[in-house]
Amino acid sequence: MEKPENEDIQADAPMESYTIVCKNRSWARKVRFSYESVKDSKKTPNFIAAVVASWGRTLPITKEEFYAKFFNYGAYTAGNDIFSNTITDVVTDSSGNLIYDGQPFFSDSHPDRVGGTYDNFNSSSSLSFDNLKTEYTKMTTTNNRDERGNIIDLYPTVLLIPGALKFTAIEVLQSEKEPDVFNNTINSLRNILTPVEWSYITGTTVWFLGVPRMGLMATNREDVSLDFYQDEENLSYVARVFTRFGGAVTNWRYWNSCNLATS
Repeated sequence: MEKPENEDIQADAPMESYTIVCKNRSWARKVRFSYESVKDSKKTPNFIAAVVASWGRTLPITKEEFYAKFFNYGAYTAGNDIFSNTITDVVTDSSGNLIYDGQPFFSDSHPDRVGGTYDNFNSSSSLSFDNLKTEYTKMTTTNNRDERGNIIDLYPTVLLIPGALKFTAIEVLQSEKEPDVFNNTINSLRNILTPVEWSYITGTTVWFLGVPRMGLMATNREDVSLDFYQDEENLSYVARVFTRFGGAVTNWRYWNSCNLATS
């Protein structure tokens, strides 16, 4: 703030920020082979190798499905367990199944710390030239505020879509002229965003504006470990895979959604 000449520097009142908890979740699977099958079957080693190889293929899918839930369930008014980061006997996530401000990730009533309310969700806005302009403008001129209501730089760079909207996105973002207009109007949205298809988005008409690597936290607490050991109690052999990772919403402002289900 400006300091008038010959006046004392004004004190700025501290403001409590939101507490954001991120829980690392454990993921594991195992297969048990009897002692007899391992010792008597020549095919067992090949089967074990096939099982372990399948884990290598499915683990990336597990991660994709996990992180896609932040978007697929992001507008649920009751929230979803994907947003609950309570760690038993360590810390309680006071926001429960919602994000840090007590709202769904995508909501029309996000509060700031000075009495303002913001909206990063439109329940009925299909992907079109006009609707994209409206949502882009909302992000860059209304939601571009911090918790004190001060202006921040906020410009989405990606349009996140399911495969069903691929060709609509191409028409809206890559046509030289404005789509469905016959007066040679230049397409003002041309190449303003990069369309990104994600197969794990479950809706066919939902779409998101966002800033990559902003507003979301993804952790990789423990790398994948593969074990093969013998159970001394019954002599069976066990193949096991284990890893830990998690995620949390750290700032809703960097993402905006349309057409998501609320329950």
